[in-house]
Amino acid sequence: MLLLFLDQPERFRGFKRSGVTSHILSDYMRALDAKNDNTGQSAQLDVLKRIVDAKSRLADEQRGVITQGATKTKRKSGSIIVKPGSVRLEPTLIMNRELWSLTLKIGCGDASYIIKSISKFVADMHNGAYVSYGQKLSFTHTPDMLEPFSLQLFRFLQGVVGSRAAAQLQNNYYYAPDVRIEREIMLTDGELCDLLNLFEAEPQQDYIEDVLIARGPLEAPKHEGRERARQLTPDDFAHTDDAAPGYVEVATPGESRSHTIAIFDGNPQFRFIAEYVKEGASSGVRITSNRTITDRIVGQRGVYLMSAEHNGTPMDSHMMPVSGLFRCTDSILPAVDALMTLCASNVSDGVFIAENDWPMFARTILPKLTEAGIGFDIPQEVAEQMGADCQIEFYLDRDLQGITCEAVARYGDFVFQLVPTAKALRGVINPDSRSKAALIKRDTARESFAVQVVRQLFPTWSSIDVARIREEDEQTILLLLTEGVDILRSVGQVFSTAAFDGMMMPGSPTVKVGLSIDSNLVEISPIADEVPMNEVGALLNSYRRNRRYHRFKDGTFVDLKNADLHELDQIVTDLDLDEQQIDSGRITIPGYRAFLLDAQVDDDGKSESFVDYVNDVKIIDPKRYEVPRNLKNVLRPYQVEGFQWLSTLWDKGFGGILADEMGLGKSVQLLSLVEARKGSGPALIVCPASLVYNWAAECEKFTQDLTIEVVAGTKAQRRKLIAAVAQQWNNSTETNETQQTDVVITSYDLLRRDVDDYADCRFALMALDEAQYIKNHATKLAKAVKQITAEHRFALTGTPIENRLSELWSIFDFLMPGLLGTYTKFREKYEQPIMAPGSEHSVMADKLQALVGLFIKRRLKKDVLTDLPDKFENVLTVKLEGEQRKLYAAHEQRLRATLTKTKDADFNTKKIRILAEFTLLREICCDPRLVYADAKNASAKLDAICELVSTCMDESKKVLVFSQFTSFLDLIGTRLAEQGVDFYTITGETPKKRRVELVDEFNGNDVPVFLISLKAGNTGLNLVGASVVLHADPWWNAAAQNQATDRAHRIGQTQDVNVYQIVAKDTIEERILKLQEKKSELAQQFTDGTASGGVGTLSKDDLLDLLA
Repeated sequence: MLLLFLDQPERFRGFKRSGVTSHILSDYMRALDAKNDNTGQSAQLDVLKRIVDAKSRLADEQRGVITQGATKTKRKSGSIIVKPGSVRLEPTLIMNRELWSLTLKIGCGDASYIIKSISKFVADMHNGAYVSYGQKLSFTHTPDMLEPFSLQLFRFLQGVVGSRAAAQLQNNYYYAPDVRIEREIMLTDGELCDLLNLFEAEPQQDYIEDVLIARGPLEAPKHEGRERARQLTPDDFAHTDDAAPGYVEVATPGESRSHTIAIFDGNPQFRFIAEYVKEGASSGVRITSNRTITDRIVGQRGVYLMSAEHNGTPMDSHMMPVSGLFRCTDSILPAVDALMTLCASNVSDGVFIAENDWPMFARTILPKLTEAGIGFDIPQEVAEQMGADCQIEFYLDRDLQGITCEAVARYGDFVFQLVPTAKALRGVINPDSRSKAALIKRDTARESFAVQVVRQLFPTWSSIDVARIREEDEQTILLLLTEGVDILRSVGQVFSTAAFDGMMMPGSPTVKVGLSIDSNLVEISPIADEVPMNEVGALLNSYRRNRRYHRFKDGTFVDLKNADLHELDQIVTDLDLDEQQIDSGRITIPGYRAFLLDAQVDDDGKSESFVDYVNDVKIIDPKRYEVPRNLKNVLRPYQVEGFQWLSTLWDKGFGGILADEMGLGKSVQLLSLVEARKGSGPALIVCPASLVYNWAAECEKFTQDLTIEVVAGTKAQRRKLIAAVAQQWNNSTETNETQQTDVVITSYDLLRRDVDDYADCRFALMALDEAQYIKNHATKLAKAVKQITAEHRFALTGTPIENRLSELWSIFDFLMPGLLGTYTKFREKYEQPIMAPGSEHSVMADKLQALVGLFIKRRLKKDVLTDLPDKFENVLTVKLEGEQRKLYAAHEQRLRATLTKTKDADFNTKKIRILAEFTLLREICCDPRLVYADAKNASAKLDAICELVSTCMDESKKVLVFSQFTSFLDLIGTRLAEQGVDFYTITGETPKKRRVELVDEFNGNDVPVFLISLKAGNTGLNLVGASVVLHADPWWNAAAQNQATDRAHRIGQTQDVNVYQIVAKDTIEERILKLQEKKSELAQQFTDGTASGGVGTLSKDDLLDLLA
């Protein structure tokens, strides 16, 4: 104790030391000072650390209830009759320094007993137990027996006991004993607040000219402005049975009785007096108050102060001053700690503040009192003797060279310059001035810290220069704008000019896109009122680089955190626009890109011309285009729709793919367009060689008034024909109209050879039939067709995608070059994401569909030809037996071993040989003689085919037999001949004209069978005379088989068509069928068509699966 006294004697009652600030007050002020952003060392370090953290963060951002029961009362002799609502609980609070607890009495009438176990009382009330407290009080415990206030008090007790039980259960997870709380229960501040909130609060008394007037039921006599210095009793308070009391009993340890403490509503009325005094050799200020505070109680639902009028007599620590409990408002919260220091109950003559501690008091305690609305008048004498508090002020400005900062320290009317300035500040007094200002007691620590902060934010500043950040130092300016200003505000006041304030644009930028149409071209205009048009590109560049801030040319910064540039970013990415194009303010692109933009831009950004332009293609007016007179009775409704679609694309300058299912008459729809546009120029139709004369026949059949020219014959003959076409249209004014060629027909092969001869030709229309022929964009054929000059281009194909998306790109590169960009960009942007797993697959697929969907028209027979006979598809499985089975098993085993041993690195180099082995395996499934010349004449598949043909002949049905292997067709033909069955054959060796003759004969006579090579006869032939299609061997490409089937199942067919696939059981052929199903999804996604990956696209694992 002696050591403690020697170290901190002011803590002991009765000790006075002159010239030293109260120890408790000094400790509190220093704690506040350390918390404030002023001169406390910790606070200073925090400020400096904020600057370092802000620099690092900015650099990163720029880089991217219980039921009432019936009461049964058992009376004892002399006991009170207990009626519902008559039992009262009498609480007493025990105050032991800063700890509070609660004891209870229970009573009825004039009987009152101590509750010896609070937890048991709560349990008894819950269980409805009959309990006797003494001779006068016994009753069944139910809540309805309690008077209203006591019932509220019981509910409070339930919650407190329940919280103790929950805590005990948590600490004893596996076993939680019953909670036992005897006659006293400790309360937290929150619980104490909840308890006091149950009581009624008395109105406070008003002081008027030092006369105390009672506004409530408590009659207090006039006594020099102070409360009556006697012990209050409950009789002093008005209280009815139903209302909560406005007082509470409070006791302290060591006292024989409790005190009745009034509960007042509102904050205590504090008055503070400051007096300048000299104590010994030291001077300072002594502050006294009209009130003492014994304790504070702060909870979530209330703030209470136990306060009494100060009578100037020191309080015994074991005695309780005459006081009241004040139910305060939240406004007092900021000042509670300060009040506890200034109004401590053990302070008799106030608190003393040393002269040199007054500035700290002024910046720590006074603001807290002011914030709580507590006045603190400082006499003029004190103000003059103690001086003014130091206020730091920063002045920020911007000029042509950058940002400047001026810092001053203000002491009342005197201002001292801390940081040099180019502009003199009015009222600034230099430190060496010989005026009264030189006598000001300056806070050098606070001033020094302010200078240190400026030096951190203006790193190039030295003591002889103006604090400036150069205009080009973007990173340092950003630091000041984003976090530096707030840091300065934590040190002092900040004043700034309009030039400085304008450096950060308020809010985040929004750039939308406007769309309009001019001469079939789309005009794109960025819309951004707050962004200069010629800086939109740079702004977008910062956005794409994930920079947090962007700086405009005028030096203004903008926060990109919530910038709305997504729409513009997507469009610029999809259209491959550069910064220069964006900054131009108006970008013109081909009209065919309007439909992609239509799906990306909000309706608000679309002009009326743009909406009309898009709707003209999306919604075609059937009255706009009239079918040529000679085709009105020929075209079916869906074909008329196709003609109108083609006409719309023509008028808009677009190309398109007519991708109707085989047999729906794509050719007649195209010829309708040619007929309707006769006189616009010649039309060039390019088709497979086998279809050249078929096209010529179609033209003669449907468009007799068109002049047709087939480019065929020798090189010289072809060259002459091509030259004539070029000459007549280049000199149309000199040529008789009847001599002009309207339609030129040639094959893909001849076009590739003659491409140079077409250099002088100008075609109004160019159409590719079976456009999948140019699916490989790298071939000479694909390059050749794209060299032909044609104003309008169209493609006819039922399978625009057979294996991969690059095939679709190649066709559109012919139709509308640039629509899908270069193949490299198309592959990176669409093909790879669509083929890869993940969410981006569907996103990019939808985007590609939006881009090309309107330029692809596909209808299925089942949807448009309700009068077309049904098509029944069947798989006929045959089992290999005997030698055929053995040969197949041996070859399959050897091939599997070879493939397994092949290293992945060597697979591509050996792939051709491996695929050739797979072909041999398929041939064995057909007939072993296709591989082994000495094999026996035993083929399960050949037997099944001939038997099926015989059955069809018995039913008078004609049959088409397709096979990839012409040698197998020879074996089938030999067997049919042996059986006396007539048949026709078409292979790749059959001349083109002869093919047309054979088709006409088959459709017109009784020959029952037509043997056709799959590649030679799967397109262009009309074989509606047959009603049975037989595929002798499954081909890798299901689309090729479907095309072959459609030779019979097409317009003109009057019978149901039965399709049979002859498949060898437990062989590679069964697995090929499964592969076809998997590979058809890609084409269906964009054209609703069917496709299958060719064998060349199969991986090593795919091939091993075929052998499993």
